[in-house]
Amino acid sequence: MNTISTATRGYEQLPIPFGWFAIAMSDEIAATQVKEIACFGTEFVVWRSESGVLSAFDPYCPHLGSHLGLGTVVGENLQCAFHHWAFNREGGVSGIPYSDLVPPKLKRACIRTWPLEERNGVVFVWYHPRGAAPKWDVVVAPEVETDGWVAAGRHEWTINIHIQEITENSTDSAHFRSVHGTQGPPDTEFKLEGWSRRNVVETEMPTPRGPMLGKIDVSAVGPGQSFTRFTDVTDVLLVQQTTPVDSETTCIRWQFYHPPELSEGKMRVTAARLRDLLKQLEQDIPIWQRKRFLPDPQLVKGDGPIRSYRQQYARFYDFESPDQPVTAE
Repeated sequence: MNTISTATRGYEQLPIPFGWFAIAMSDEIAATQVKEIACFGTEFVVWRSESGVLSAFDPYCPHLGSHLGLGTVVGENLQCAFHHWAFNREGGVSGIPYSDLVPPKLKRACIRTWPLEERNGVVFVWYHPRGAAPKWDVVVAPEVETDGWVAAGRHEWTINIHIQEITENSTDSAHFRSVHGTQGPPDTEFKLEGWSRRNVVETEMPTPRGPMLGKIDVSAVGPGQSFTRFTDVTDVLLVQQTTPVDSETTCIRWQFYHPPELSEGKMRVTAARLRDLLKQLEQDIPIWQRKRFLPDPQLVKGDGPIRSYRQQYARFYDFESPDQPVTAE
């Protein structure tokens, strides 16, 4: 499908935000595997040690520039393919096979490492254009972490749109009726606090028993993680990660969960809800892929808290030059 170029869609004025972003599912990186990742308009490598610990490095060996994606994991070290220099998880040189002396400056971290967390089966890295340290923690869902909710499927899409547009969709109240066929305008509650936001929508939603008043509770910390809880005749948790591949491309990952020990009837209703949520995303995608970003949209009553969302989202942009060092806060 032909799409409009980025230069005519307004994305050149939207930087890539900083934050924690998913770059893989945990089971996609096996022990001793090296994986090359292209995100944020740059690249890096992620490797899992023999004991199972993940690390993320800038992709080039500081010795003579070989790409570390060609490297091999040996025990708890990543070995460069070119001269077999070994690097520990902190990015320092732990051994050079043809030299019995490793200079002190190389023993210290000589490869830039990326902050990395592995939670709820998802691998996250922290991205900031000037290398600032993480400003908040990776968030986990208590339903998954401690309450024993059951995994009910996972999905992934790569979409031709800037990342900001994806999560703005949940604050666009009016589109639920026109695109997804909900009945009547939804009742919306929107709260912002620090790096987090919460958007609660009450509306009639389609169920196997007909339209039913339900609640959609969306909570998010940063631009890369959100948790949507659907409550009506059944309960469903949608865990979403959005990751900017570049300024015009976004990867979306979904994981579904439901409460344990559902009856056969509840399981049928839950399965129908999951199918409906997937259908709704497929309804959104063609619009996202052909829409243009408008910095000053002509909004009216009933459109939802789009301006408030954008004001908070601007906090995740760093407008300094990526080459300018970060000063202490």
